Amino acid sequence: MEHSRAQYGRRGMNMGNVIGDPFALASISIAMLAWVIAFISSIVAAVQTNDLPNLAWWILALEVGIVGAVFFVVASDTIQTYHVALTAYQTLALATLSILLNRIVYDGRGAMQAASAGYVLLSVVMALWMIYFGSAPSASPRAYVDSFALQKEGHGSRNTMTYGTGRPETSTSVQPPQMYTSAQLNGFENPSPVGGISQSQAPRNSAVPNLNSTGVTANGKPPGQDQEVGPPTEYPYRAKAIYSYEANPEDANEISFSKHEILEVSDVSGRWWQARKESGDTGIAPSNYLILL
Repeated sequence: MEHSRAQYGRRGMNMGNVIGDPFALASISIAMLAWVIAFISSIVAAVQTNDLPNLAWWILALEVGIVGAVFFVVASDTIQTYHVALTAYQTLALATLSILLNRIVYDGRGAMQAASAGYVLLSVVMALWMIYFGSAPSASPRAYVDSFALQKEGHGSRNTMTYGTGRPETSTSVQPPQMYTSAQLNGFENPSPVGGISQSQAPRNSAVPNLNSTGVTANGKPPGQDQEVGPPTEYPYRAKAIYSYEANPEDANEISFSKHEILEVSDVSGRWWQARKESGDTGIAPSNYLILL
């Protein structure tokens, strides 16, 4: 598995992914400001009152790690890869913040009140991030938030390392099964009850090569390799890409597309959808990278 990932390279970081996403830009900025307020106020409170719980320093260290991690995954467009880990750490942070706030928010001293304000802001951001990263891309609240993001990826940016040419990691990134129509399978029927009938009796004008008893073509390869199925003529559905996708160079059936790009889809069943881009290019796309419009 590691070898298969390495052959596609590593995904790079692009500040445009953060700047072009209003939710990411606003939430990360507020979290950074809240952390600075909480950090400075905690130092002042510790010096003046000596009553600041030691839990505050653990929370500050945890929060700076979470904010940095969110910035990284948004900039590198790897949310789908790390969203589970992010949600877990954000849940831990929100729980510890609640414990800390219960101990300092009612303190009337100025330094404690300032620190409480910073920790409250961090709690709000953690709660929002838990909803966002913990939801599926097709969830209505997350899809609504993502709809405000700008289309940051141009057609010519796929080959630059600033955006990254790595193949997105997905649990459904596997070789899809080949689908054939009844017309293409014409000639595969074996009307003879004798299992050892000669393959030469099968029609020679079949749309796909004849198979032997082991399901292998005459050239020794399975029917799903080195064969392309004709694309459909109708694309009744429209879908929006919620992530960028780089096609596997070893599979001619896959298609590359950019985040927020609009695709036409012919069939929405299964994990891989037959899609067509505005440029006319057709191919299969992973369904968990798309959302129907």
